[in-house]
Amino acid sequence: MAAPCGVRGVVVGLLYMMASLWRANAASYKVQPQSAAVLRGKAVTLPCTFSGLTGEDVVVWEGPPDFRIISMDTKVTAGYGRHFVIGDRTTGEYNLQIWGVTLGDAGGYRCSTPSVPAAPNAVLSVIVPLAKPPEIIGGKRPTPVGQRLLLTCSSQGGYPPPTLSWLNGTKLLKRGKTPRNQDMKQTSLDFVINKVKKWDNGNNLTCVADQGLQGVVRPMTSSKIVSVSYPPTVTVPESSKRAKEGDLVNLTCVVDSNPPAVVTWRKLGGALNQGVTDRGQTLSLPKVSRHDSGIYQCNADNEISPPGMGTVSLDVLYQSWIDPSLNSKVSVMYGQDGFLLECSASGNPTPRVRWRRKDTSLYWDNPLRFHRVRYDVEGTYQCVATNEGFPATTRDTYVDVVGRPYILQRSTTFTVRRGDTARLSCEIVSDPVPKTIQWAWRDVQGLESALSGGENGVEITEELILGGKLSILSINGITEGWKGTYMCKGTNMFGTDQREFRLEVTGSPHTLVIVVGISVMVAVMAAVAAIFVFFFRKKWLGDDRKSDTTSVTVSRPMPPPPGYNKNKLDQLGSLEIKDLDGLIEIHEMNGTLKPRPPPRVDKEWTAIGLSYPGLVQPLPPYSTVDRQQPEGEDRRIGSQQSQPDAPQPPPKARWTPSRSAGERRCSATCDPDRASRYRAPRSDQTTAA
Repeated sequence: MAAPCGVRGVVVGLLYMMASLWRANAASYKVQPQSAAVLRGKAVTLPCTFSGLTGEDVVVWEGPPDFRIISMDTKVTAGYGRHFVIGDRTTGEYNLQIWGVTLGDAGGYRCSTPSVPAAPNAVLSVIVPLAKPPEIIGGKRPTPVGQRLLLTCSSQGGYPPPTLSWLNGTKLLKRGKTPRNQDMKQTSLDFVINKVKKWDNGNNLTCVADQGLQGVVRPMTSSKIVSVSYPPTVTVPESSKRAKEGDLVNLTCVVDSNPPAVVTWRKLGGALNQGVTDRGQTLSLPKVSRHDSGIYQCNADNEISPPGMGTVSLDVLYQSWIDPSLNSKVSVMYGQDGFLLECSASGNPTPRVRWRRKDTSLYWDNPLRFHRVRYDVEGTYQCVATNEGFPATTRDTYVDVVGRPYILQRSTTFTVRRGDTARLSCEIVSDPVPKTIQWAWRDVQGLESALSGGENGVEITEELILGGKLSILSINGITEGWKGTYMCKGTNMFGTDQREFRLEVTGSPHTLVIVVGISVMVAVMAAVAAIFVFFFRKKWLGDDRKSDTTSVTVSRPMPPPPGYNKNKLDQLGSLEIKDLDGLIEIHEMNGTLKPRPPPRVDKEWTAIGLSYPGLVQPLPPYSTVDRQQPEGEDRRIGSQQSQPDAPQPPPKARWTPSRSAGERRCSATCDPDRASRYRAPRSDQTTAA
């Protein structure tokens, strides 16, 4: 029983060894066929390698059309003259090489042997590249805004047929493929914009033709820039501009349109000045002047309605300018009411116009008003126009006051002692200046007589002063017979003014000597009595007060100087102040007085009619009818009464007469410049010789 079992085991082992050997010698794929792509006309090799082949194994290649046998081992079937089997057969290589590949070579290929299960088929792709990039049809002309735009991308030839895509930059808009046409040579793809917009203008649309084999052939592209026609749109970066006179100014309108628009400029309500440079969207104005201010309009037209339009406002700033029609000299009648002087000025910004007496800092509003014209308002006035950013502009006007004479002194009474010299002064201001000043005397009996120099101790002297004439009447050795009323009278072509001075004569100088002597004697006697009392008291009190040798002297403090009325100082800027005398004093105290122009001695009263023919009137005769009140006398001038309608002239010196002695002295607020005109102090009274 043991022997049969041993034999059986050996047989099984041999059978197992034989099966292993058979399996070790069985054939298999070492390299399976791989799909490939090749350009038409090029060569391609499809790999196929086995391992474990025996001499009985036959390798077969099959291929298009319909998997026909191409070769067996190394032998190629008739009809496949471009096909070759290459490789080392000892290693099992049976690679199929095809020369001059055609479209008919495209398809599936199989490499197999009967002892090995067949591997998957390999696909050979034969590529025919595109001869040119795709063509975009449509959009040759600008498409009006709001209309439909159709673009077609067409590709000619190529195998396999390309896939077409529309892109805007990198953004995919559409992808697809349309069947080829009948000749199978064209592929196309449409792209439609139903209503084009202004913003579509300039978009770069790209058509891409891709055969899907980027390792063999690259995609081909074509681009089209969309053109949309639309009317001009005007944008103004700066709708308003400001510039100073003389600056260079550029006005700009930004125009957006397709096709490009023609831009023109014009000035509303005027014409463009010469020298203007029109560079389309920019208008250049060199050295602008005040006349260039206004509204400028740009118009853009590209023949598509509606045209575009924009406006720019130009504001030119310039220094204030005073109308030259303002006279450099104005003549006005003395005593005229409601006279005004107006100054017209322009500028940008609008100037502030004021008046001032030249070389002073006191201003009045425009127009300059004189409620009542007096001689002291005569002088040079300056119109001052100021606007922000520019220096002030001025223009001078000389106000020339003409009219009847005016005597500065008031009618008053003077007292003089017998034997002294009486001096009466008569100061007359007028334009023209009186040729002579007449003096007359009316005695206590009422008899009137004219006085002339050189008779009975009477002397009359005259001299020209600023704005008039001064006459001084001197009478030496006054006696009782010279008592009475003395009259000073000045006359020119416009009228007459006169003043009366009453002269009283008192005792002789001997009386004064007696009074002085008695006063001296009384003073001497009083001094002697005081000395006697002093020594007596000193002796009586000397013993008790020998030790008290200290004396104290107490000085009384000086009284403070009188203050000025500050309330009046606050009123200087107003022309409505009615207390003219108080205003003049305050002005003088502030030091605003300025010298007046020199006297115009060239004006003879006989020639004035040539300059003022309309003002000439016959001179009234000198008579006693005027003794109570001179005809035409201005009661308000020189008086202490308030003057509601008085003009507000620049500050002048105020002269007040001394009622006790008749002497005219300059007040504490007098300006030294005024003193030179009125020659203060000067006596209007009789003074001791």
